[in-house]
Amino acid sequence: MTTTAPVAEIRLVTTFRRVLLGLAAAGIVGTGVELAMLRHWNSRDQLIPWFALAVLALALVLIVLAGARGAVMIARVAAAAVALAALYGVVTHVRANYHAAPLDFRYTDSWAGMSTASRWWTAATGGVGPSPTLAPLILAQSAACLWLATLRHPSQPSRRPGAGQDRRSGLRPSGPAPNKGSFSH
Repeated sequence: MTTTAPVAEIRLVTTFRRVLLGLAAAGIVGTGVELAMLRHWNSRDQLIPWFALAVLALALVLIVLAGARGAVMIARVAAAAVALAALYGVVTHVRANYHAAPLDFRYTDSWAGMSTASRWWTAATGGVGPSPTLAPLILAQSAACLWLATLRHPSQPSRRPGAGQDRRSGLRPSGPAPNKGSFSH
């Protein structure tokens, strides 16, 4: 005998999924506004986060409107690609800070005498240079929210053969597990 998951549990999972999608949407919009205010479009590298935002926005729309199995897989791949783009952004920002350091009046005389490790550390921690080193990670956070919202998505098949699930929440039925020792022909 199979029973379905309690309604409260289904509602909770559905609410969590919606909150994660809302956080992803807020991150996309907020990052877009921030990039526009900074006029972050002066080079090819500065266009990467715009492309990443467009990819995330399309993936979000696919999940919200379509929600089909293929849409979930596309959203997961898109989220992973955007997370990689965010890591590239961190590296790019650190490198920009490193190369700008000799122009900073605080380091003009001392930069060449610093060890390589302390120069990279100073660039990475924002002690020098114009680029906020961790700012690109907001893309990774939005991507993570989108990816987490696809876990146990209702359109995904159950991992256990023969186990159904609620279409709204992705929860599998509760109740006793089937006897693994018996076979039905």
